[in-house]
Amino acid sequence: MLEIDGMKNIGVIGAGTMGPGIALAFAHRGYEVKLVDINEEHLNKAKSLMRTSLSTLVEFGAFKKEEVAPTLDRVFLAKSLEEAASNAHLILETIVEDVDSKKKLFHLLDQICPAETIFTSNTSSLNIFDLVPRSRLPQTVIAHWFAPPHIIPLVEVVRGAETTTHTMNLISGLLAKVGKVPVRIEKFIPGFVINRLLRSLGRETFFLLDNGYVTPDQLDLAAKMCLAPRMMTLGVVQRYDFTGLDISVANLRNPDFFDPPIDHRPDSLFDLVEKGHLGVKTGRGFFDYSGRSLEEILKERDMNLLRTFENTEYGFKKMKPFV
Repeated sequence: MLEIDGMKNIGVIGAGTMGPGIALAFAHRGYEVKLVDINEEHLNKAKSLMRTSLSTLVEFGAFKKEEVAPTLDRVFLAKSLEEAASNAHLILETIVEDVDSKKKLFHLLDQICPAETIFTSNTSSLNIFDLVPRSRLPQTVIAHWFAPPHIIPLVEVVRGAETTTHTMNLISGLLAKVGKVPVRIEKFIPGFVINRLLRSLGRETFFLLDNGYVTPDQLDLAAKMCLAPRMMTLGVVQRYDFTGLDISVANLRNPDFFDPPIDHRPDSLFDLVEKGHLGVKTGRGFFDYSGRSLEEILKERDMNLLRTFENTEYGFKKMKPFV
């Protein structure tokens, strides 16, 4: 039975949006990682993305320049699934959110990986436990990271009906060892915790925008000046204690305080998508990012996130770089 100290070989499957950052999170802490992707362009771009991410950490003062090359050297770009997974103690699946693709991958991994390998999926909502071969279910969890994964501390660890307590403890302990904050979710629900909260928040956001109550910039300003910092201190549930539970009851009983209708096609969102404005990746979404490279935009975001977390116990400058 695998223990934390015996987990040395890490396989990351998928080098798109999340894979390079997840690989970097382990390499940063001294682990050897094999990263693979069927898309050669993604794989070729991965090292440059990781180098850019590390240079941001160096500029922030959370990483030494001389540690960049050794950290990158700990991420090996595998040429095949077999090369990435044949001796893996841990698999982190980060491929496209498609049921058939994930099912096919896990059945291939079942044939390639040793019997003790732990399977994890970075799915944001799919029930991966319906897709993994039954014999692997005791050693399978959802480990849902958030972008950028090398900076954001949270990883949601979701238990399946057959996942063993040992597997849950093993993954939670390993994530903590690489500087992450595992939050255990004891049974599967689509969207887990954060994406379910964001879905509810999004419903209200799009309702306010669609009906002209507020503009995107003013809504974000309100969130940054009140909602976000209060959440950093009190979370979601404890905030009710400080507000007063009786006030919350009164708000729920107030007939004039109405909830937005369920709308799965908000105009403010769908109109932009139909025009090809998909956000940062196309240079425009609710806000305009034109005239700046993607690297510039991501660096600005990452620096702001690093500054935010530096005031907590999970700040990068408080972390030792190696295991």
